[in-house]
Amino acid sequence: MINVMASSVINAPVSSVWGLIRDFGALGNWLPGVKSCVIEGDDPDDRVGAIRCVEMGDVGMIREQLLALSDVDHAVTFSIIESALPIRNYRSTITLLAITDGDRTFIRWRGQFEAAAEHAASMEARMPTHIYQPAFDRLAEILALRKTRS
Repeated sequence: MINVMASSVINAPVSSVWGLIRDFGALGNWLPGVKSCVIEGDDPDDRVGAIRCVEMGDVGMIREQLLALSDVDHAVTFSIIESALPIRNYRSTITLLAITDGDRTFIRWRGQFEAAAEHAASMEARMPTHIYQPAFDRLAEILALRKTRS
């Protein structure tokens, strides 16, 4: 199993960041490279078991399933159930923690997956730097814009 992780601090309260993260069907609003994101069927965006279809510009279609969602712990866990990425058994959790000094948010995205030897190193490097960190940067940008508008 390959474990990857990235973390950051966002200058916004947990409630604001969580409002964006907890909507499983709104990934395209804050993850760069998403062309579309749709929840399959009639499932609500926060129902454990819901499946989202994510069309990524450089990868194609990815299907992900919501495994856990906690409004108490501010954590969401999901798995990839279908993808053209050269990985398998992908599971990840995004967790938010309140930083009370300044009302900021610590965000951590941890993932684990398996990959064939020829893809392992590139995927291990790609996840935190090309997916997780750009998502953090976009979340911070969205919340900073909201803050200046209010």
